[in-house]
Amino acid sequence: MNQHIQTTKEYIKKYKIEFIIGLAVFVVVAAATAGIVYAARSSTPKVVYQPAKACELLTLTEAKELLGERTLASGAKAPSVSGHVATSSCGYTDGNPDTGNLVVAAITVRSGIDDKGVQQNETEFSDGKPTDGIDDVKDLGSAAYFNQRNGQLNVLDGRDWIVLSYGPGASPEANVLDQAILLAKKVVR
Repeated sequence: MNQHIQTTKEYIKKYKIEFIIGLAVFVVVAAATAGIVYAARSSTPKVVYQPAKACELLTLTEAKELLGERTLASGAKAPSVSGHVATSSCGYTDGNPDTGNLVVAAITVRSGIDDKGVQQNETEFSDGKPTDGIDDVKDLGSAAYFNQRNGQLNVLDGRDWIVLSYGPGASPEANVLDQAILLAKKVVR
């Protein structure tokens, strides 16, 4: 047994430097890997709430009820995360080239993906509301207003800020509140 202990001591003495270098390399690699994993996890917000998909809020079938059987889908974008919100959009046209001015039904949904995103939507919805040229809309979401200048209906609905346009595509300022509300009733559940 003593000879075995003596052989082990000699081996450790002989390869001590290599052992220390190997251990140091292992520690550095483990620390770097842990740092990269931590940075990756902490740099992106955790998706707590799944973002809304605009084309699921307004389907082609529902758009046809507004625009007619020749309705065409255009401009669908899946949710794209930026910070604490995700934005998705979807649009449809009446598909009638004979009118000279296509009628458009379009929505953009900005979803809070966590509590910070929901708070950001609420704050920016209120802070971004114009002071003139708007009509407040009652009984639609938790808050809503129609911007006459750009023909858009803005609705704050739970975690989502929904922007709706319904009317002539070439001149959205001609959109009217009554038509926007028809579209909103299909989108805001």
